[in-house]
Amino acid sequence: MTASDLGDRGRQWLDRLFAGDTSIPAITPVTLPPADRTVAEHAAVARAAACRDLFVIHADPAVGERVIVDVARAITDRVLVLSPNPGAADRVTERLLKYGVPVLRALADDENPTRPSPAVSKVTSVAIGTGRAEQARRDAVAEVAAAEAKIAAFASVSKALARLTEVNDSLVRLDTDLAERTVVRDRIEADLRAETDTPFTLALAKLQTDHDDAAAKLASELQAAGASHTEKDTVLTQARHVLAEAARKPGFLSRLFSSKAKPGTADPVDLEKQVHTLETEAAALADQVRELQAKLDASRATIAAECAALVANELTSRRAASETAIAAIEDERTRALAEVAALNKVITAAVPDDDYATAQQRLTTAREKAAQLTRSESSVAARIVVGTPGSLGTDPVFAALTTDPPFGVLVLDRAEELPEAEFPRLARLAERWVLVGHALPADDPRPPSNHNRSRGPRPGQAEGPFTVRLAKTLDREAWAIEGDRFVCRLAHLTPDQRRMVTREPLADRPEIELRFTTTDADPQLAEIAFPNHVTVAAAKSLLFHELGEVLLRPCGDLCWTHGAEAITATWSADSGSDGVWIDLEAGVREKVVGAGPFAFTVAVSFDPAAGWDAERAAAWVAARLPAPSQSRFAALPRTPGSRPGA
Repeated sequence: MTASDLGDRGRQWLDRLFAGDTSIPAITPVTLPPADRTVAEHAAVARAAACRDLFVIHADPAVGERVIVDVARAITDRVLVLSPNPGAADRVTERLLKYGVPVLRALADDENPTRPSPAVSKVTSVAIGTGRAEQARRDAVAEVAAAEAKIAAFASVSKALARLTEVNDSLVRLDTDLAERTVVRDRIEADLRAETDTPFTLALAKLQTDHDDAAAKLASELQAAGASHTEKDTVLTQARHVLAEAARKPGFLSRLFSSKAKPGTADPVDLEKQVHTLETEAAALADQVRELQAKLDASRATIAAECAALVANELTSRRAASETAIAAIEDERTRALAEVAALNKVITAAVPDDDYATAQQRLTTAREKAAQLTRSESSVAARIVVGTPGSLGTDPVFAALTTDPPFGVLVLDRAEELPEAEFPRLARLAERWVLVGHALPADDPRPPSNHNRSRGPRPGQAEGPFTVRLAKTLDREAWAIEGDRFVCRLAHLTPDQRRMVTREPLADRPEIELRFTTTDADPQLAEIAFPNHVTVAAAKSLLFHELGEVLLRPCGDLCWTHGAEAITATWSADSGSDGVWIDLEAGVREKVVGAGPFAFTVAVSFDPAAGWDAERAAAWVAARLPAPSQSRFAALPRTPGSRPGA
């Protein structure tokens, strides 16, 4: 996002707000570091630091300066604090320094850099930047001159330098080639076994095909011989069986030794001859099968050996070629290194204690440093910059900041002095904005703790300055002062809804006014207006007992303590200040600190004797905790007797 976009965003925010757009997201407060602050200040700072757009804090100058410091400390982004009052800017700077926060005090042209307090004078751009910048410029000029002189000294060996550049470039190429060749050599076998459709793979495939043809012929002959042998064995088995059967018949021996056989009987001699003949033939076929199998096995072994030999020969050939190429590169590299050494010897003799590449790098670095110092007169490490609007165009800190926008957060002190037309211009400096100053109408009471009545607004009075209109638009607070009324808001009313509000006195308490919104459904209670003298404790008690409303307003992290006499929920923003306890339902009390619209819930206590246990108490609190607020406005009471700068 460009600075122009941010300025447009600031203008767009104003247009949306003043046109009645209420679609703004809720704010989840940040966790604050420990500090001496009131609960109201804690709530305002925690929400302002978390707000991602625009937040307005109503505060008198003394309180405002304290809150500005607290907001700046709570934000991790780069922060710009602008005050129209140079003295206020000095006091804010001093407070930040007391907390150990890195801060820079930006000065306008009409501000004397030695005028602020001693502590502030040490953190101005003049104090931080002038001495350092001047010395840095002198050093940079000297470095550039020395580097240029060194480069000039190399002119006498310009031809050697030119050749050195060529050889160095050649060395880079040779190193690259050597690395690539080494990788190829190391994966020769893997590449050979993976390759397809090459002369080598075609030769290997032809060798295998020729073998497969011869092997197929032998396999066919082996199959035929095996079949003949099997058939011959079957006939031999049958002949042996016939001979055996004949031998078991009577008179076999007499027929065997007789010259004649009886008619109708087998001749034993013939049977014997037949069996002998079959045995001879079967043995011959078995020998043939063994011979063919041996030939087939020998053929397979031969082709395997021939393939392995072919692969081995190819690997040997390729490795030899690769090693030859690598050796050639290494030889060339060795010659190049020798030439570099010789050239450097010549150059070093002319320009001792340096080499041309180093001298060039030094000159480049020196020129870049000098250019950077020319663009920026000071180097800023401070996260927070405090100044006046007049310092924006004059203090060198703003020229040194190159990010767009230069700040994460812009905090405007005494914002009531800010014209509306100036806000979009200043909005370009940051992504989000916090305005601190008088933001309530001049005639609206800003009551101290005694709740004295104040005058109501004068009829026909103008709407007020820019911050007043902003605050009115951004205000979503549950408690507020309206003229001589102390108002509890149960809902946020748009301007159109407020014009349609109906008002009725509370039965038996006519001084208390109930305000209803009119909708298509039944009227809804939106606000309860009490007389200004009613304390917040009395108002909260009446809200619960008459209307059943419990309006907790906690601030900080929730913590539980469990004792025999009470189970208590407390919130971390309270440091043990005195407060008022309000009885709600049986066994439940709420502790409130602060007065009027500045009152906050700091504890809720549950009595075990009334039947409360930890689980039931936690459920009660969870059901009544308010949701994160959309309000981008906080009002802070004036510290009695305080003065700006006190």
